[in-house]
Amino acid sequence: MNLKIPFPKRYPKPRTLTQPTLFQVLYADPPWDYDGRTFLNNKGNDTGAASDHYPTMKPKQLIAMGEGIKQITAENAICFMWTTGPQLDVSIEVLKAWGFKYKTVAFVWEKVRPNPGYYTMSSTEFVIVGTKNTIPKPRGRRNIRQFFLKKRTRHSSKPHQIRTKIEKMFPLQTKLELFSRTAQDGWYVWGNQSPECAMIPALSPYLGAIPTRDDEPTCIRKPALP
Repeated sequence: MNLKIPFPKRYPKPRTLTQPTLFQVLYADPPWDYDGRTFLNNKGNDTGAASDHYPTMKPKQLIAMGEGIKQITAENAICFMWTTGPQLDVSIEVLKAWGFKYKTVAFVWEKVRPNPGYYTMSSTEFVIVGTKNTIPKPRGRRNIRQFFLKKRTRHSSKPHQIRTKIEKMFPLQTKLELFSRTAQDGWYVWGNQSPECAMIPALSPYLGAIPTRDDEPTCIRKPALP
């Protein structure tokens, strides 16, 4: 399906991008809302709530996206979703609303520099995985390690190596990254910080709930496929 794209004024030449009908692999980093709870750095200094760093979404807003997500996923699909310890139960609920059955924790990111937690020193984030019907084939590598060690950088920024691991597991499938901040070869990306983009019709009804900055459109970017 060809989409005519209304670009912001700073992009001089409008383009037409081709959106694949259905996606087999989803990779999401939802802007979780923590009800104003603040976070401490390794020195014990208050770094502020997540909402102080970027727009966040309530669980009910993420769950509401389920009907649109179901329309853009293939019959057999898989979803990788970032979450944290306090959000594990909510994440599984969102995963279910999007049409996926929770399977396991795919990746554990050890961020090296811990934060003082409410119970123990917090230094990990997780990527849970769910499937819609069966795992999309053909499969790629199956010897990908779950544990990943990488120092954290700016607030909520995720290591690109996780995306690379998913590519090795599913090298031939159509892939979509939700709530993306950057473009990546071989991926379609949907988020408010992608420079070349077109609207995803199935998700248009939920645009009012999607956090945006600087009047940037919520969008999908066509990847440079290998």
